[in-house]
Order: sequence, then C-alpha cells, then structure tokens
Amino acid sequence: MKRAIAVLLTVAVLGAPARAHAQETVACEQRLAPIVAALDDDAHRTRVWYWTWMSIGTALVVGQGVVAAATTGDTRVELGVGSAASVFIPGLLLLHPPQVLSDAPLLDARLAATTVAGRVGDPCVVLPRARELFSRVADEEAFAKGWFAHVFVIGGNVALGLLLGLGFHDWLGGAKQLVGGSLVGEAQIFTLPAGALQARGLGLGGSF
Repeated sequence: MKRAIAVLLTVAVLGAPARAHAQETVACEQRLAPIVAALDDDAHRTRVWYWTWMSIGTALVVGQGVVAAATTGDTRVELGVGSAASVFIPGLLLLHPPQVLSDAPLLDARLAATTVAGRVGDPCVVLPRARELFSRVADEEAFAKGWFAHVFVIGGNVALGLLLGLGFHDWLGGAKQLVGGSLVGEAQIFTLPAGALQARGLGLGGSF
C-alpha cells in the first residue's frame, strides 16, 4: 500500500511540470495566432495598396509628362511640375516599401521553420519574435499615418504652388497643384491599410 502511494505521489510530482508546460504552450499558441492572422491580412491588403499606388503614381508621371511635352506656356510648366512631383509616389514606394511586406513573410518563415506535422512545435519560442515584428509594423504604420505625413504632403504641395505662383506667375496653376497634389497625397495616406496599427488600437495588442 505504501509503495502504491509512493508511486502515485511520484507520478503526480513528475507530471506537474509536464502539465504546466502544456498549459503554457496552449497560452502561447493562443497569443501567437492573432498576431500571425493580423500580419498576414495586413500584408495582403497592403500589397494591393502598394501596386495600386505604384500604378497611379506612374500614370501621373507619364501622363502629365506626355501632355506637357505637347503643350506650351503655363500649361506646360504646370504639368511639368506636376509630373516631377508625382515621381515622389513610385519613388518612395520603391525606396521604402511598407514594413509589413517584408515582416509578414519573415514571421511566416519563422513559423515554417518550427512547424511539426502541421503545428507549431513550440509557439512560446516563436512568440517573442512575432511580438517584435508586430510592434515594428504597427509603429511604422503609426508614423506613416501620423501628423508628420500630413504636414509633409500638404507642405510640399504648398511649396510647389508657391513655386508656380512666384517663379512662373501662374497662380491658378499653383492653386491647382496645391489642391490636387494635397488630395492625392492625403488619399494615399488614408487608404494605407494599417491593419497592425488598428489591431493594437482596438486592444488586441494587449493579448500579445
């Protein structure tokens, strides 16, 4: 009888760490899943946004440049300035694409490297890296949609408008550049998906 009790106590003592590890693994998996889902969805939406604005920016550069070459006077100057300013759209996208387009694949690769039989082998190992990537993407999206981005867009178009007005005495063209350029820039900012930032803002980040 004493031997049986001793065996049961030994099993209970040895089994406690295993149960604790299993519970920790489940908790890590529950925290990891929404991060992966948020970044993958954000990356998909941002990829569509990226190529849409790459196309819009390229069309503005080429379209205004072609028309400018075929006209004269203030119209040529106005469209020339507009074409040059539009280079900023595809140029910035090429030089600095949204962080989520690289970080979401990084997390997917990390998961693939630790996946066993279709399941993440140890989600607690992946979780810190997932949190780091999520925070990095959310921080960049906050900056891309923050006050500085709006000031940069509007301020840049104000400068171009003044260039047309003061430098070429084309105040109508300057006003058109100010309004049109600002609207395009603001549309680009507002349509940026920013799924990671939205998830963090809704409190989902608290569970990460």
